[in-house]
Amino acid sequence: MSVEDLLIHFQYVEDDDNNRHNKQFYIPGEEVKGIVYQSSEIYLESAKRLLDVGYDNAIELKPGLHQFGFKYLLPSDIPSSFTGIYGQVTYLAKVKLDCEDARNTTLSSEPFLVLRRPELPVELYSEKHLKKSRFFFGLHSGKVKVTCTIDKSAAIPGDNIIIDGEVTNWTGKEITLIQASLILESHYYAEEHEIAFRQYLSKRDDVYDVTLRSGRRWRHIYLPVPPFLPDSGLEHCQIISIKYIFQFKVRIEGKEDVVLETPLFVGKHSPQFGPAGRDLMLGKMWQGLGAPDDDPSSKDLPWYGGKSIYTESVNGDFFDVRS
Repeated sequence: MSVEDLLIHFQYVEDDDNNRHNKQFYIPGEEVKGIVYQSSEIYLESAKRLLDVGYDNAIELKPGLHQFGFKYLLPSDIPSSFTGIYGQVTYLAKVKLDCEDARNTTLSSEPFLVLRRPELPVELYSEKHLKKSRFFFGLHSGKVKVTCTIDKSAAIPGDNIIIDGEVTNWTGKEITLIQASLILESHYYAEEHEIAFRQYLSKRDDVYDVTLRSGRRWRHIYLPVPPFLPDSGLEHCQIISIKYIFQFKVRIEGKEDVVLETPLFVGKHSPQFGPAGRDLMLGKMWQGLGAPDDDPSSKDLPWYGGKSIYTESVNGDFFDVRS
């Protein structure tokens, strides 16, 4: 059970200072150059005999199905499973069948998932208000104003972040995209070097154009939180760290995007807060999937079994800002 980290730094620029530029690609026929940094950690490694027939003895297994049970208590200080572009935390169970004829020896392995679920503080269930305005100068000068509210900063796998937003456009350019997204930012460390990577986990796009002196309003829009996410920070992992970010972005034709961001935190519900209080249907689903208090097998586990990546368009409400 180990974590591996592999960093690849490509070198795009020439060694000649006179030819240095910001090229971020290679041309067919060019030589690819770079440096690779590697680091790894092993958290636990152990073996157990499932069938002990004594030293230098053997047992004959007749044709058919044979089952051998096993148990293993995981330590409490291991990180969640994680797969990233430059590194991963992987857990594997391996079984080996030794045969008298070494050519028939069989080795099989099966990965399994480990997810930490730290309890999130009640403060994260408060609404978070974001706002930004930007004045653009030039032939199509004017102001774009963006406000956004999310119902909480607690991102529970399988739950939703609920969004209200409003965008007004006083420029001569069209707003071509309004987007809300959940972003995973991962950092990888190897040999005193660090590299970061951002990826979309979930997003909702509003592609209706917002023209001059018009606006767009979002009312109670749901942004799904994918299931089976590792905890914020990737606790107990020393060479990879992660964080989650809510982003609300407005794209103006020919102008710089207006971007609002705030951190989100992945864990389990605080005891003072339950999913039934926020969405009746969601609460019924939780109740239907609930386990008895003395059954820990399904407590605090993500219940949603659908796709883990979402891209959907949403219909906000147009409103005219001239009144």
